[in-house]
Parts: sequence; structure tokens; C-alpha cells
Amino acid sequence: MPSRYGSRLRFRTWLIEHDLDEETADAILESMPPFDWSDIARSTEMNRQFERIDERFERMDERFVRIDEKFDRIEGRMDSRFDGIQTQISGIQTQISSLASDFHTMSRAVVLSVMAMAVTLAVLVLTVGVAALST
Repeated sequence: MPSRYGSRLRFRTWLIEHDLDEETADAILESMPPFDWSDIARSTEMNRQFERIDERFERMDERFVRIDEKFDRIEGRMDSRFDGIQTQISGIQTQISSLASDFHTMSRAVVLSVMAMAVTLAVLVLTVGVAALST
């Protein structure tokens, strides 16, 4: 864009030469844009541009809605998978509790069997020892 400052300075000088004070000439120049009026966008052009921007945002909003729906579906699948895993874990915990109880019962049975064998052996040894002493 060509510089318009030279013509603005000439216009200010012309205003002062035609009996305007410098302050008034400066105020007039400040109210005028420093570019050609054809460079200023019209409201219809701006409205058209805003409509394009609005359409673009609407398309983006639609894409976000689709993405949210995908995430919701994924979240639903993950929830159902986690529910299945939790059910399996609960079953495993039940089995472990049952095995622990069975192990405790078996351990007691083994200990009692060993004790019974020890008592039987002691009785046998005493019986054999007493019989050997009596002869």
C-alpha cells in the first residue's frame, strides 16, 4: 500500500493556510483514517466473513459432538470390561478364601494326625518297653 503520509501533510498545510489553527487541522486529520477509503471493509463484507466464521465454528462443534459420542462409547465399553474384570476378581477372591479355609482345615488335620501318630508311637514304645522289662 503506498504511503499516504505525504498527502496528509500537504492537506494539513493547506488547512492551516486557509485560516484553520494547527489544533483544528490536527483534529481533522486524526478523524480521517491514514489509508484509502476503498481499503475499509464494508459491513456486508464483514457480515459475510462473520457468517463464514460462524459456519466454521458450527462444523467444529459438530466434530466435537461426534468425538464426545466416540469417547462415550469407548467409556461404556471400558466400563463393561472393568465390570467383567471385577466380577472375575471377586470370583478369584472367593476361590482364594475357600482355598485358604481348606488349607487351614487340612493343616489342622495333618497336625492332629502327626500328633496321633506320635501318641500311638509313644504308646507302642511304652508297651514294648514294659513288655521287655517284664520278661
